[in-house]
Amino acid sequence: MVSVIKYLWGLFLFTFPLSIRWVFYEPASYRFGNFNPWVTGFVYLPEILLGVVFVLWIIYKLKVESLKLKVGSWLWGVFFLFAINAFVVTLLFGDGFLGAMFVLRLFEALVVFWLLTDEVLPIKNMVTILLFGAVLQILWGYAQWRMNGSLGLTWLGESVFGPDIFGVAKIDLADGAKQVRAYGSFLHSNILAAYLLIILFLSLRYLKYGYKLFWIALFTWGIYLTNSQAAMIVDALTLGLYILFAFFKSPLFRKAIGLAIIVVLALGNFWFFKNSHAIQTRDLSIQERLEQNVISRNMWSAHPFGVGVSDFTLEMEHFNADKLLPWEFQPVHNTYFLILNEVGVQGLLLLLLFILALFDRYWEGGKAIGIFILLFLMPFDHFLWDSWVGLILIAIVAGFFVLENHPHKLFTKED
Repeated sequence: MVSVIKYLWGLFLFTFPLSIRWVFYEPASYRFGNFNPWVTGFVYLPEILLGVVFVLWIIYKLKVESLKLKVGSWLWGVFFLFAINAFVVTLLFGDGFLGAMFVLRLFEALVVFWLLTDEVLPIKNMVTILLFGAVLQILWGYAQWRMNGSLGLTWLGESVFGPDIFGVAKIDLADGAKQVRAYGSFLHSNILAAYLLIILFLSLRYLKYGYKLFWIALFTWGIYLTNSQAAMIVDALTLGLYILFAFFKSPLFRKAIGLAIIVVLALGNFWFFKNSHAIQTRDLSIQERLEQNVISRNMWSAHPFGVGVSDFTLEMEHFNADKLLPWEFQPVHNTYFLILNEVGVQGLLLLLLFILALFDRYWEGGKAIGIFILLFLMPFDHFLWDSWVGLILIAIVAGFFVLENHPHKLFTKED
């Protein structure tokens, strides 16, 4: 059974980016005319695989060992309070079924975290699998870039897109033509870019020095194909932080830098939350995001305890002066703001408390690059909160963080 579990777990790590999914819940999906994925229930093929791995793993554990979970109970108590709050708020003010689905996805992320920290596979083996999974996505994205459209691999979860299809992520070229951005098997270019960014920096410390520049160049090229400006900014910030930490190895210094980053992020997000209405820009993309921030602030003023998971797009029309067009019904492109809107100020505070507690309990060696990538990405987009693959990426980062800083199995034999 052990070999089967290891094989299936490795297969999951390689294939979880595949967006093979089926709709099974859609009562409000067409409320505004266009299809709204943010209020639609999907089941993904890789999550079914994860369920199989978890069942086999727990059966093996119960058969071979009497389990004892070695974690700080209060830390995980905060996590479960966060999940309970999300469900209760959604049950009271939103769609209880979508709230239950979100809690299930949180549990699936927790399963990924458990499997990582229990070292079902050695960490170097997991890194190798993740690297080659990312290489597949880079090559896939390059082929889409060259073809200027999807490759027709819908059976592998590839989206259907091209330069003339409305709503597709693309860039305007100097000659007036449109160039699609690389998607790989993801539902959007920005998610592919974040995936590459996370896998790169989680893997760097396990690569031989002579190969690091090659992998950095390859992954940076892959991020370039996505044309994700947020990922490019975060890539530069993270690379600078990586170099800084390489020269200054003192855990105390690293924690001081980490605390400074958290303070700057908190103050910066607070400023944008309060002042987005006063910022003037000619960039339409930035202007749209600033308008979403204003809607987010207005929504929070009216519903400080949250509107429910996945309900942002259903409520946003009530908090904008102008009538929204169908394609403008999108979640606010800031994960902190979206969490504040959907599960309330108490939900955001619980999440921040959990992050700080995770740092305090497990950050022993100063290895927290992955966590900082997440913190850097959150102000730029929403997928880490409202997409299945986003939650899995968070779980992978958290698993590596705990495994590298506190390398003791969470599950041990009962005495």
